[in-house]
Amino acid sequence: MVIESVVAGVVANVVYECTKKGLSLSKDYLVKELAKEVNENQQKLEYIAEELINLDKKEDLEDLSERGIIKRMEKCPELVEVLNSVKQENVQHIINQYHYGTGDNVGGNKNC
Repeated sequence: MVIESVVAGVVANVVYECTKKGLSLSKDYLVKELAKEVNENQQKLEYIAEELINLDKKEDLEDLSERGIIKRMEKCPELVEVLNSVKQENVQHIINQYHYGTGDNVGGNKNC
């Protein structure tokens, strides 16, 4: 199954950053970090966290890139269904940019 929601990248990034720091995935950590990025009810975030922990036990997500994590998530139909149910407007879009020199530094949509 394919994850059609933008939340897939957010979730994969949370998992990737956790493992990059050498932390093991825990339900509390994942729920806390996901809540910063996704405005969804606590029960749904807890379910996503539990599925990610189960997936990590089967697939060892530690050595994967964000894209690799998404590919592994797509192997779990229940997780895909829940992620696809998250509305795009519930996902935070935070852009950090640094600009040196001249010209435009565009983040998001720019109307000309």
